[in-house]
Amino acid sequence: MPGGGQPPRRALAVAAWLVLAFTVGVIVWGAYVRATGSGAGCGAHWPLCNGVVVPRSPEAATRIEFTHRVSSGLALLLVAGLAVGAARAYPRRHRVRRGAVGALAFMLVEALLGAALVLFRLVGDNPSLVRGVVGALHLANTMLLVACLALTAWWASGAPPARWPRGREAWLLGTALGGLVLVGASGAVAALGDTLFPGGERAAALAAGLPWGTELLLRLRIAHPFLALAVAAAVGGMAVAGLRRPAGAAAPALAGAVLLLLAVQLLAGLVNVALAAPVWLQLVHLLLADLLWVAVVLLAAESLPAGARPA
Repeated sequence: MPGGGQPPRRALAVAAWLVLAFTVGVIVWGAYVRATGSGAGCGAHWPLCNGVVVPRSPEAATRIEFTHRVSSGLALLLVAGLAVGAARAYPRRHRVRRGAVGALAFMLVEALLGAALVLFRLVGDNPSLVRGVVGALHLANTMLLVACLALTAWWASGAPPARWPRGREAWLLGTALGGLVLVGASGAVAALGDTLFPGGERAAALAAGLPWGTELLLRLRIAHPFLALAVAAAVGGMAVAGLRRPAGAAAPALAGAVLLLLAVQLLAGLVNVALAAPVWLQLVHLLLADLLWVAVVLLAAESLPAGARPA
């Protein structure tokens, strides 16, 4: 139990939600860095920017990239502070402490992946397959980071521990969660293709012939919407199950939020394809994806049967 000088648990819950919101904002800004081709704004230097701590008279790309680095560093400090606060407020092996420590671990991996993109020059107009793979891993790690932060905030707010279901429910839950991570990773590749070959340039580039790795990136761009539709069916089924057999008081509201966000996200994806992925819509699409992911993770934590084996 926490001592008198430790931060109150209610304050920690509020802080966890704020850290989650800030982190999602940093993620969306990172997408803006990629969409505007500003990833090389600080050159091949990390953590310095063009060899200095604070760039002087920076160009637009440098300002965009430097702002992202500063906000990412602040997010790392906030998550670290959240982990320290959880360690002070909760006993060992408590789910809140584990969630916060997991978030910190994924945040550190996030920083390493971001550094790798810069140091190996996998930014700007680099169309290599390696960039696509690292970008997909980056996005998958980001989703796990957001999941840990969301669960930390949820549990710190008083939610009960999650339990892993059995049978059909376990299959549906695993398909929904794993499928969303897969869709997110493919979406990172799709967004990269939109940045490198915007609009009608995609078809022209494929017709002209491209290196195998670059062509694969564009082919995956075509496959992303179909994968998203398939996973949406599993996520929708999970939400409907949450409405029919709610295991927690918040399950119906979360299931409704999942269905609403899922419908809006699919519509945004269709419009994104129709408009050839403008930057502003790419950011909206990513924000909706993050909100949907948070809602699905919390629905899973709220709906898991209490009598099943602990995860």
